[in-house]
Amino acid sequence: MKLSKEVKVGILVTGALAGLFWGMNYLKGIDLFSNDNTYYAVYQNVDGLVPSSDVILNGVKIGQVTHITFLNDKTGRILATFLVSGKVFIGKDSEARIVSSDLLGGRKVDIQLDADSQPAVDGDTLVASVQTTLSDQVKPIKDKAESLIQTLDSLASSMNQVFNAQTKQNLNASFDNLNKSLKSIESASNSIDFMISNENGKLRKMIDNLESITTNVKNNNQNLSNVMKNFSQISDSLVKANLASTIQNADRVLNETASIMAKINKGEGTMGMLINDDSLYVSLERTASDLDKLLIDMKQNPKRYVHFSIFGGKGKPAKTEQ
Repeated sequence: MKLSKEVKVGILVTGALAGLFWGMNYLKGIDLFSNDNTYYAVYQNVDGLVPSSDVILNGVKIGQVTHITFLNDKTGRILATFLVSGKVFIGKDSEARIVSSDLLGGRKVDIQLDADSQPAVDGDTLVASVQTTLSDQVKPIKDKAESLIQTLDSLASSMNQVFNAQTKQNLNASFDNLNKSLKSIESASNSIDFMISNENGKLRKMIDNLESITTNVKNNNQNLSNVMKNFSQISDSLVKANLASTIQNADRVLNETASIMAKINKGEGTMGMLINDDSLYVSLERTASDLDKLLIDMKQNPKRYVHFSIFGGKGKPAKTEQ
């Protein structure tokens, strides 16, 4: 049986198309003649996963992602389809986790094997999860850095507004004054050191005197204790002596004395008359003068006042003073 030219061309074209289809799938990593299983996983966000992304288990490629489509339930969830070699055991409860494949943002599916579960069969849906990317981890730090940069920029602007030419001049003057103050303090400290270290200095003598006083106090601690005890006893005695009543009595006596002195000054009473009336003084002075004259006359003319004779004769009459 002889085939026509058209049939030969048709068979050739069909073979070429079949070979092209197989070759394209083979280049994609899909072997149409191999015993592979298809698994599914549902994600809220595939985070950059694309068809032909690798599916790995413990770092070894065991398949690839074939399709990524939205579910028809209006939830926005995404269905990812994996083609995995049938020679590899995949547990039914294994986890299909999307992870980073490189630093450029590539993604792949890493199977977290659950060896204790039942084997997954072709068409099973695995547990889905997404590992945070490096950019997601860096994003909070990036946000904080941007906020910090904005704060520093605002601070720099504020500092530029505050530290104008006049402020800078004032700051320079303040630093100069501070430098002078530090030099003065240093000079004062040197003077104090000299006063302390100098044996003939006043401060040294004062310190020695204070040391001597504290030594004396320490040596006479018992005597000071006795003195304080005596003072305490005296204060107790004063408290028991009804000092308030004594002061009141003394005040009353002083008031009465003041009243008596006032009466004396007014000439009231005998004492007042004696002090304020000079007639008694004049009389006493006159009496004293007469008594003096009498004594002088008695010394000069004793016979005038005393008559004494052994023989009983009469004396001469006294001469009368002219």
